[in-house]
Amino acid sequence: MAVVTKVTKTRAPGRYNIYLDDEFSFAVDEKILIKYDLFKDNVFDDAAIADIKKAEFEQKAYQIALVYATGKMRSKGQVILKLKEKEVPNDVIATVITRLENTNVLDDALFVEEYIRSAISSGKLGPKGVKYKLQQLGVDKFAVEDGLELYTEDDQIEILERRVASLIEKNGRQAKFMAEQKTTQKLLQDGFDQRLIKRAIQAYNAENEADPEQEWDNLVNEAEKLAAKYADYAGWEFKNKLKAGMFRKGFDLGMVDRWLRENGH
Repeated sequence: MAVVTKVTKTRAPGRYNIYLDDEFSFAVDEKILIKYDLFKDNVFDDAAIADIKKAEFEQKAYQIALVYATGKMRSKGQVILKLKEKEVPNDVIATVITRLENTNVLDDALFVEEYIRSAISSGKLGPKGVKYKLQQLGVDKFAVEDGLELYTEDDQIEILERRVASLIEKNGRQAKFMAEQKTTQKLLQDGFDQRLIKRAIQAYNAENEADPEQEWDNLVNEAEKLAAKYADYAGWEFKNKLKAGMFRKGFDLGMVDRWLRENGH
């Protein structure tokens, strides 16, 4: 048996040092102090002390998870990973997660909903991109599938209208074909639907007539770079290398032949 002979506050708020038989034994959270009646002159046997230490360990893990989960909205999977990084045993993790769910600190359905609404607002990710990110965060796949009903086709169309215009204009110094290809690749990587991407590019082209002068200027710029690169070649070999390079960049070979003629090749 051991007697509590002294209880003192630690520097950390809400924590106390417990002295048994005039010697420091352990520190506890205020909740554990009150729950187990850890006050001066109370007596505890070895089994009770073991229970107190176990409860204190669980409370410490809970506090870590609570701070992590409330500083920013987190998924259950993220909190579990955080506790594993702190080397918290699985049984304690399960207890902590249950406590957090019972107090609505953790709610994966709400997390998914907020994540998807944020993704729609920012326009950075399509449904497939959102699905991939949420699964990376350890969210249950069924919760993800249910939540993705919030991400409608109309949402994608509206987002793609903005993104396509921005990306094509960003790649405006390249061949039209290449600008569209890079735009498509980027949007596919971000998880948007290929059919809707194609439709958005067609709509953009319908509203924005091609500028022949800009296309020619782009071709001239790229042709001059390749001509400098292949300056050591001549005749058919020079033309072949330059045309192959321009084809890879998406330029029309008829226009490339025009540039070659106008530049004496």
